[in-house]
Amino acid sequence: MTYFRRPAEYYKRTLWTYPDSLRIRGSVIPAILSDVFIISSFSVLVMVAQKTNLFGRSLNVPSVIVPALSVVVGLILAFRTNTAYDRYWEGRKLWANLDVQIRNFSRMIWVGMREAPHAPPPVSSGSSTKPNRYSLRDGHHLFGRSNSSIKSKHRADNGSDAATLADLDTVNSGQVGPHEEDSEKVLVIKLLLAYAVSVKHHLRQEFGVRYFDLEGLLPRGYEPCAATDEYIEARYLHDWAMGDNQRHYSQQPWDITAGNDDGQMSLPLEIAHGLSLWVIGEARAARIEPTLVGSLLSSINVMVDIFTNMERIVFTPIPLAYSIHLRQVVYLYCLALPFTFIDSLDWLLVPLMCLVSFTLFGVEAIGREIENPFGKDANDLHMDEFCRNLKRELDYTVNLRNSIPGAHV
Repeated sequence: MTYFRRPAEYYKRTLWTYPDSLRIRGSVIPAILSDVFIISSFSVLVMVAQKTNLFGRSLNVPSVIVPALSVVVGLILAFRTNTAYDRYWEGRKLWANLDVQIRNFSRMIWVGMREAPHAPPPVSSGSSTKPNRYSLRDGHHLFGRSNSSIKSKHRADNGSDAATLADLDTVNSGQVGPHEEDSEKVLVIKLLLAYAVSVKHHLRQEFGVRYFDLEGLLPRGYEPCAATDEYIEARYLHDWAMGDNQRHYSQQPWDITAGNDDGQMSLPLEIAHGLSLWVIGEARAARIEPTLVGSLLSSINVMVDIFTNMERIVFTPIPLAYSIHLRQVVYLYCLALPFTFIDSLDWLLVPLMCLVSFTLFGVEAIGREIENPFGKDANDLHMDEFCRNLKRELDYTVNLRNSIPGAHV
């Protein structure tokens, strides 16, 4: 049972023999080595200039101003670290809340919805091959989007290849064959897991659906509206302009019109939109317990709210001016400190400054490391493991036998 085990690091940290003081992997030491080297080298130069009387006078200065600066630097570093950790802790709480909503949603539909296996409807001679109601395997019908733009893309890429369009129509008709024993509830639970996985990728600026952990979770034939190269390039240009006073806007007039294929939406919001359509459709068809409809829609609303708050953390970094000024203040403090200890410490000044710079730059680097908790660094949230644990729970859920009378038909 690996799911209920805590990470190995947790147990290692509880042992007094575990040498955290010797750890390099996962620490900020590699990030601050260059800064420590610069301050230590500067201290050596100061001592050499003092010993050789390079400037014809002692370089020692009264230690009056530096202690006052120490208080200021300490307060700034404390504020920086506390702000970064608040973002880290808020990110963890948001992800835990997302787990709660997905667990509740999957449990409610598993016990409160009539099971409806997906099988193509019987087709009589001369009748249309398309089903009367949408199929969850048809991504475009589920997500409320027309597939005209997808067909146009196929025509542009392959010409008017009749075979290609025929294959596309087969996918959109719901006749995709090998998984007809899967229930509709399982397909919706897959969408819930796809929501969590897509949130993870979106926060890491990984767009599209071409990822191993999204394979098999989304409906076949589904293509997100924002997976084109133009969308990724637009996001890249937007990120490049962050912090710049010159903003580039389109000069075309803004308008919202029905039937406009230029609209874009992130994959998590598309999935949330599709789940909302599904809940309303099943409620109108009386396949979900009426008392659960409000709870399901409320869970979707909370999931969208969580995703929006996570975006707020990612796309609202610590102000650039604050980060720059803090680093400059730490540098100036470390460069001024050797002049106050030349006479009292002699060559011991060099290891002292190495220790001081290691401490101050380390605290500043920790703030930079954890201010975005959704990345892939060693100190970021382990969202890959969170998604794997959620998958194990949902695998267990879909294998439970529903004993509620009338739940299966």
